Order: sequence, then C-alpha cells, then structure tokens
Amino acid sequence: MKQERVGFIGLGLMGKEMAGNIVRNGYPLSVMANRNRAPLEALCADGALEANSAKEMAKNSDIVFICVKTSEQVNEIVTGPDGLLAGSHEGLIIVDCSTAHPESTERLAEKVAKQGVMLVDAPLARTPREAREGRLNVMLGGDDATVARLTPVIKSFAENIFHVGKVGSAHKLKLINNFLSLGAAALVSEAATMAAAMDVPQQKILEICSQGGANSAMLAPVMEWVLQRECTKLQFSLGNADKDMRYLAETLTSYQLTSSMLPPLCEFLSQAKSDVGEESFVPQAYDSCLKRNNIAAGN
Repeated sequence: MKQERVGFIGLGLMGKEMAGNIVRNGYPLSVMANRNRAPLEALCADGALEANSAKEMAKNSDIVFICVKTSEQVNEIVTGPDGLLAGSHEGLIIVDCSTAHPESTERLAEKVAKQGVMLVDAPLARTPREAREGRLNVMLGGDDATVARLTPVIKSFAENIFHVGKVGSAHKLKLINNFLSLGAAALVSEAATMAAAMDVPQQKILEICSQGGANSAMLAPVMEWVLQRECTKLQFSLGNADKDMRYLAETLTSYQLTSSMLPPLCEFLSQAKSDVGEESFVPQAYDSCLKRNNIAAGN
C-alpha cells in the first residue's frame, strides 16, 4: 500500500508537535516556515523537507494539514495565487486543524471539490503538551472513505479520533466545546476574584470545589495562575478564545438561534484581551477581573 506523502502548514505551538510526530512515524513530510524558522529547521533535522510555497507542497503531497489561527488564513493558504489549489491534483486531501468558521469551511469545501480535492475539518482538543506526546483529541468532519484514509496519519499525533459527521460539523462541535470550556474558565476567574475581595482563602476554592459539582477541567488550570502565577496547564490565547466565540456567535445568527450565556462570555473575553493582551493565556483573564474590581494582584 502506497505511503501517504504529507504536507504541514502552520508550525505553531500545536502544529510543530503534530508535524514532529508525523515525521517520526515514518511519513514523508514537507513543511513551510512563516516568520519563525526554528520549528522548520528542527523538523528538517528529523527528516522533513522544506517546501517553498503551498502550491509546491500540494504538487508533492497526498494529504496537507493546515493548523493556523483564522479562517481568513486558511482561505489564503488554499485559494491564494501560490496556494494549495494552484498546485492541486485529483485526490488531494486538505485537512483543516484550525478552529475555523463553519460557514467558511463549508464554502471552501464546495470550492475545492470542483477541482477533485477533498477538504476535511479536523479541529483539535487538548494542549501542546498532549500534541508533543501524541495524545490529542481530534474531531473530523468528512465522508467515511476520506476519514478512513486519514486516520492512520492522524493516529501519529492523536489518542482519540471522533468522526462527527459531514464537512463543517467538526468545526461546529469544536466551537460548542470551546463555549463550554471557556465559560467554565470565566466562572473560575470571577469566583477567584470574589474570594480575593471577600477574604476567603483562594486555595480553598481549588481544595473544596475540585471535590464536588463545581469541579471542571478548567478549575485547576485557572487556579494555577491565581495561586502560583504560572500557566503551564492551559496555553490557549485570549485572542484565539475571543475569535472562537465570535465565530460561534456568527454561526448562531446564521441558524437564527439565541443564547443568554454567549454574549456575556464574548464581552468577558473581549475585555480580558483588552486588559492583559491577546497573546496572554485564558487563565490570565483573572488579572482582568482584578483590574475591573480595583483589586491588586496578590490580595
């Protein structure tokens, strides 16, 4: 059986680890650099080859993974003058691991299909640490045959693979997943702020709430920042969080749905991004809560 030739675009915190696992599992891999060449050079030392453009990568790949921040970037990578479509061939699979806008994903899938190319949405869950360990969770939107063909490659960096449904469905589920997790993180940040203002030991939030119904996967990561001023457990930027919830709000509008909880969460994230910076991680939104309540950090 012919071994798939793989391309990878987007060597950020997640992408560089995913690509590393792909090449270490023996797949022929081509990669591209943006501004930071260090991840590319490390991957080339492991056996990857550098592609000069997405067009060149498409010509020499059977499967191309994209792992970038926005739908706009994905569209440019695919449809730009030197993009993947410019070098595409019949049977090429483009795998979008970004957290993208579902409507954009569906439109792009229709466009590439006219050239015999398949697009699969494959958003990720878990962190760069799990990416490095090959233990990501991956949601897939695409037809059964394409998903089956992709699965062996994805197993290079994933512990759990979930076929959600047709193209676009995985990106929708990813936004819903992030709504749940970011909502929980916002609650923990505000709860810790309440404790600081009411002279309640913040350590007790972690100690007690982790043992009952108030526990969540967001409790420990946010409290790590609150108590230790460290952020090793949840390295997800406020800029990405804000973008994801904006995508979800726009998707709800297209379905004529309303939400009581999403608008205040969007406001919370937007304010936190403004206060502490878009590259700050989600647990650091706690500092924004302190600022809005005129509480000094460490109180």
